[in-house]
Amino acid sequence: DNGEVLGAVAGEQESCGPLLSTYMRMGIDNNIDEVMKLQGFLNTEMGSGLPETGFFGPLTHEAVDAFQIKYWEDVLKPWFGFPESAIKDQDDATGYVYKTTRWKINDLFCPGSEALPVLP
Repeated sequence: DNGEVLGAVAGEQESCGPLLSTYMRMGIDNNIDEVMKLQGFLNTEMGSGLPETGFFGPLTHEAVDAFQIKYWEDVLKPWFGFPESAIKDQDDATGYVYKTTRWKINDLFCPGSEALPVLP
């Protein structure tokens, strides 16, 4: 056995793309499939133990907060200094899957799959 994988080209990586395509938060009409993907990701990445229901409730909000604090330098810090931003330090999680949170999730899921977002 020479270790060859059928259908694979030497040096070619498995292609992947961004996991999430929408913004999500508690209290809005979220895409159920997107929330289920988010919940599955948080369970894998953070050990959140979320039921994968597609409902963005308090448990999902808390899990997003924990993710934002764990990766605060990529997720929260870019918002420091914008006058309209409520994010002032590394503990100011929002629970909102918005530009930098979605980017970080997509980058962990598939590195380089999405360009860094423009802020604000």
